[in-house]
Amino acid sequence: MTKEYFKPMLDVGSPRVFNINVMTRRLAAKDPAMTPFFRNKPLNNLVLVKDSVPENAGGPDMMAIGTKLYIPFNENNIYEGGRTIFAHDKHLSRALLDHFGEGALAKEDLAEDLRLLAILDRLPSLDPFLLKDVFLNEGIKVNQDYFEVSEEIWREIETFILLRFEPLVRAAFPDIMQSDEKARQLVEKIWEARDLDALDPLIKALRLPREEALQIFSAWKGIIFYSFQSEQAKPLFIEMLTWIKDLEIPIGVSVGERNELKATLDTVRGQLRNDWQKADTILREYQDSYDKMFKLKVTSADFVAFLRKSRSLYWELGNSLGKTGHASYCWDVSSRRFKERKLPWEQLKEIIQLLTKIFKSDKKIANSMTW
Repeated sequence: MTKEYFKPMLDVGSPRVFNINVMTRRLAAKDPAMTPFFRNKPLNNLVLVKDSVPENAGGPDMMAIGTKLYIPFNENNIYEGGRTIFAHDKHLSRALLDHFGEGALAKEDLAEDLRLLAILDRLPSLDPFLLKDVFLNEGIKVNQDYFEVSEEIWREIETFILLRFEPLVRAAFPDIMQSDEKARQLVEKIWEARDLDALDPLIKALRLPREEALQIFSAWKGIIFYSFQSEQAKPLFIEMLTWIKDLEIPIGVSVGERNELKATLDTVRGQLRNDWQKADTILREYQDSYDKMFKLKVTSADFVAFLRKSRSLYWELGNSLGKTGHASYCWDVSSRRFKERKLPWEQLKEIIQLLTKIFKSDKKIANSMTW
């Protein structure tokens, strides 16, 4: 990440990036008395990036995607390069103390900062809506200005999700549906996914394992959010795929470079399509099963089966949409300054390298922070 063309990979705007460094500077410029995200000041120079976990990083329960801490060498210019370490690394606390110095991090505050990182590590992507929602649900006070979600967008997404919950409440609690207030409270209980006792009739009606029910409802909410997000992301994604398909390699490029670029483009295009199709398949399965139960009223079996596996599907969906969203964002900011997105040869090579890097994961995990 030491080259300028990798800059978009760290920018605010990608669903895979939470650039605390830039956000802290923006907020402090408006209000010097603002509350930073982390208690320990040096940690507010971090950039958090969702990335594929190396193959030998853990056992069978390890998620395929983790939260990587990017620690810049120069906090005033994060694009000069930095060190990285995953949030789930068992040596994270020691590594941070070694990097910043024992006197730079207050250990009592570090425990709370690590708790925030652990919460973020439970998310498949770093979309501002998910960030804001998870801390609201956890009842943890953090500066909400770090999450750039307008009240209008929040209400739009919130309404979209709550409307999907309502038919389930109507089906499971028919006796209380005459009371809008009680119905609203139950819908909110599903959203919060914290009160087992209140949701017990619903859990029994759906025949869900009680010990997993709250996680299932939380994953379902995430899947509904991603269904909303995918529709917003589709136009830019299609434009990028079309650009790759119709790309004309400049005259004068050697045969060797031409063939190499073509092969790389084919690989990138295939990876983009695979991830988008994976996400689309999950969302179609969800919508079909939901419609069969609540619209067509023919069977609940498919929807119940979907809910039972929703936790793993939530992560697959977030991972796939995160990668395609990250690629779309980086491609857009790197190419839109050129007329009709026709790039000179050097810039064209750089943007293809950038897209390749997004889909390339580490093959093995390092024993400590990596450069």
